[in-house]
Amino acid sequence: MDYYLHHQGQNLGAFPLEELRQRRASGELSGSDLVWRQGMAAWATLDSILAASASGALSAQPPPIPAAARQRKSRRLVWGITAAAVLAVAGVVWVGFFAVKFARRVRQVVQAAGENNSANATEVAGKQVTVTTNSLTEEIVRKRSREFRLRQYAEGYRKHGQHTAAWDHDATQLIEAWIAAHYGGPTNLPSPQALGDKLAALPGCDDPLVLAVAAANAIELHEKIRRMERAVAGFDQSGYQAYPRFYAAVSLANELGSRSSRIRSLDQEAVRDFKLAFTDGSFRPGDEEEMAELLINGWAHSFFGRNGTVVCQTVRQAKGYEWLTLVLEGEREIAAAWKARGTGWANTVTSQGWQEYSARLAKGRTALTQAWKLQPGRPLAPARMITVAMGDTGAEEMRTWFERAVEAQIDYAQAWSNMRWGLRPRWHGSHEAMLALGVRAVETRRFDTDVPRKFFDFISDVESELQLQPGEHIYGRSDIWPHLKAMYEGYLAEPTQRQKQDGWRSTYLAVAYLAGEYRVAREQLEALNWKPEPESLTGWGTDLSLVPLKVAALTGKSADQVSRAESRYSQGDLATPMELYAALSAAPEADDRTREFSRGRLAALKQEERLAKGEWIDLLPADEKDPNWEFGRAKVRRLADGALEVESGLRGHGLYCRTRVGPAFEVTGAFELVRSSTKDFQAGLLMGLPDNLNSDWYAFRMKRNATEGQVASFSRGWTTQQVAGKTTLNESSNSFRFCLQEGKADAWVNGTQVLQQAAPANTLSLYRNCMLGLGAYSDMNETVIRYRNLKARRLPSDQ
Repeated sequence: MDYYLHHQGQNLGAFPLEELRQRRASGELSGSDLVWRQGMAAWATLDSILAASASGALSAQPPPIPAAARQRKSRRLVWGITAAAVLAVAGVVWVGFFAVKFARRVRQVVQAAGENNSANATEVAGKQVTVTTNSLTEEIVRKRSREFRLRQYAEGYRKHGQHTAAWDHDATQLIEAWIAAHYGGPTNLPSPQALGDKLAALPGCDDPLVLAVAAANAIELHEKIRRMERAVAGFDQSGYQAYPRFYAAVSLANELGSRSSRIRSLDQEAVRDFKLAFTDGSFRPGDEEEMAELLINGWAHSFFGRNGTVVCQTVRQAKGYEWLTLVLEGEREIAAAWKARGTGWANTVTSQGWQEYSARLAKGRTALTQAWKLQPGRPLAPARMITVAMGDTGAEEMRTWFERAVEAQIDYAQAWSNMRWGLRPRWHGSHEAMLALGVRAVETRRFDTDVPRKFFDFISDVESELQLQPGEHIYGRSDIWPHLKAMYEGYLAEPTQRQKQDGWRSTYLAVAYLAGEYRVAREQLEALNWKPEPESLTGWGTDLSLVPLKVAALTGKSADQVSRAESRYSQGDLATPMELYAALSAAPEADDRTREFSRGRLAALKQEERLAKGEWIDLLPADEKDPNWEFGRAKVRRLADGALEVESGLRGHGLYCRTRVGPAFEVTGAFELVRSSTKDFQAGLLMGLPDNLNSDWYAFRMKRNATEGQVASFSRGWTTQQVAGKTTLNESSNSFRFCLQEGKADAWVNGTQVLQQAAPANTLSLYRNCMLGLGAYSDMNETVIRYRNLKARRLPSDQ
C-alpha cells in the first residue's frame, strides 16, 4: 500500500514504502519528512513509519484497497531528486574500475536520465514472470515472523510477566491480539488498540513489555511516546530478555525524531541490548532473515543507519550469522558511499569523493552478491541488487536480479517496487515497459498473493509520470482496462480471497467508475447489495461519496439526462444541471436512487449559485440525512435551536459538505464543549477533499490539551505539520472566524486574531473543487461538541 509523501513543503504523491526506504537511505529524504496512508489517523514522520513496518505496528494490509493515484509533481523537484538518485546508485561498478572511468560512467547515466536508456526495455520487462512451486509467499513468511514474535513477546511474558495482577488475562490477550493482527492467528480476539488503551490507563499496570505493546497500538502520538517512555524505564528493573528492550528503545527514538537530544542515549541503550540479544537467547541463527528485514527494511532501519559500524561488528563476531553479516555490510557500504559523495549535483563532487564512492559501492556489490550465493533462497540480497544494476548496467541485469528475488519469494514487495522504479523513463525503461511487467504480473494468475494486484501499482507509476491532476486516471485506456478487469475478476474467483471479496468488489467498483465502465461498476454494486466498503471510495483524488447513487443514475432510464447534467456541472455551468436535476428529483419514471442523487446534486447547486453571487451559505447540515453532506462515521444530531451536536470518539470527528466552495473562502461560527471524558477537546473546520485518505486537505482546529495547551492551528490534515497560535478558550461558547485566500490563513478566536497569513507548507495543494466540513482529531478522549451559526462565503481568488 502506497504512502503519500510531503517533502520540503510540497506533496510529491504516493509511493511504495520500499521506495521511500531507498530514498531515505540514499539521503534524498530526511527522517522528518511526513508520510500518510490509508488507516493512519494522522501524518507521521518517515522514520517512525520505516521503524514500525517490521515491528507489527504497521499491519500487513490486505490488497483489496489500492492506493490513490499520485498527484502532480513539481517537475523541477522531481528531476532534481531523480538526478540525485541516479548518481547515488550509478556508483555501483565492477571492482577495479578507476575513479575517472567511474565518474565518466556516472555522467553518462545522468545525461541519459529521463530517456529510455535501454532500447529493449519493453522486451526485457515483458518476459514472462517465472513461477515455481518452491517460491515462498508473504503468507508463508508471515508465519515465520509470527513464530519469532510469539517467542519474543508471548513466551517472554509467560516467563517474566506479573501473573498475579488482576489485568494479567487482558495483558496476555493484548500480546496475542497484536501479533495476530499483523502476522496471522486467531480472529476472535479483542481489538489490540482497545486493550492497549485499557491497560495503559490502569495505575497498577507497569509491566514494561505490556506497555511497549500498548504503545505500539496507540493511535495518538503523544500517548504513544508516554507509554514507550514508561516501558523503557521499566525494562531496567525487569527480567525480560534483550529483544523487547531493544525494540522499546529504538521505537521511542523513532517517535521522538532524529532531532531529539535523547537519540544518543537511547541508541546507547539499544546497542547494549542488541549485543546482549546474541548471548541471552533472543537471537538465533535461524532468525537471520527477520533480523535483516527489521534492520534494513523495518523499524530498526534508522537505528542501523546511525550505528552501522557497531551493528556489523556485533553480528560479525557472533557465530552462525554469515549471511546476515554480508547483507548488513552491503547496506552499510552503500550508505557510506552516498555519504562520501554528498548530496550535490555531479559537478560538485570532488575526485576524492568519486573515488571513495566507487570503492564503497563496489564493496557493497561484492557483499550482496556473496550473500545471494550463500543463500539464493532468500530474496533480500537480490532485491537490493536490482537498484545496484539500475545505476550500473541497465534493464537486463535488473531483470536478472529481479528473477532471482521472485524465484525466492514470488511476492517480495521490494523486488517488485525496485523493478518498477528502474523501469521508469528517467532510468532504463518507458511507460510501455512499466505496463508490460504489470501485465505479466496479472498473467502469473497467482491470485493467492499480491502479485497480480501490482499491475495497479505500475498504472499509478505511469500516472505519476504523466503528471496527471488529482482525480484524473488512465484506467479506461484500451491497453489497461482489459488487464485491470482480468485482475479484479481473478481475485474475485480465487478461493483464498473469499473473505476479502467485499473489499475487492468495492475497489473494483471505484476503478470501473473512474474508467467509465459504469455497467461493470453497477454489477459490483448489485453484488454488494449497494453497500460498498466506505474506505474503498476514498483516496482517489476526487469525491466518490455519491458513487453508488451516481452509478445507478448513469445506468438507469434517465442516464442521458444525468450524463448531460454531470458534463455541464463539471464545466462550471450551474443553470443547466439545476434545471435537469430539479426535473429528475420529482420524475416518476426515475428510480429511487436517481431521484436521491438528483436531490443531493440540487442541494449543492443551489448553494454554489449563492456562493457565485457572493452570498453567505449555511455550513451546517439540515439534519442527519442531509443529501449534501457526507457524514462518514460521525455521530451527529441537529437540535431544535439549530445547533449541530457531534460526538467524537478516540479518532475524533469529521463530516463534510459536497458544495464546491473553491480555494478562497471565509467561515464564521461558534462552538461549545458539551462534555469530555477529560478536560481536553478539539473542534474545527476541514477543507479540501477531507475523505481521510487524500493528502489535499487541511484543518483549522481550536484545541485544549496537556501537550499544547490552548491553541488554534492551521494544519495539514490532523497532523503536527501546523502553524499554531496561543489563544484563550472559554468553558462555554467560543466564536471563531477563518479566512483562506491565496494559500494563506487568517483566524480569530473570541474576537482576537491568532493566525496571520499562516500556512503549514510553502504551497498549499488544495483540492481544486475545495469543499468544507467540520472536524478535529482527539487527544485520547471522547467529547461532544456543539457547532452553532456556521456560515461560509466565497472570496475572490486568482486561481
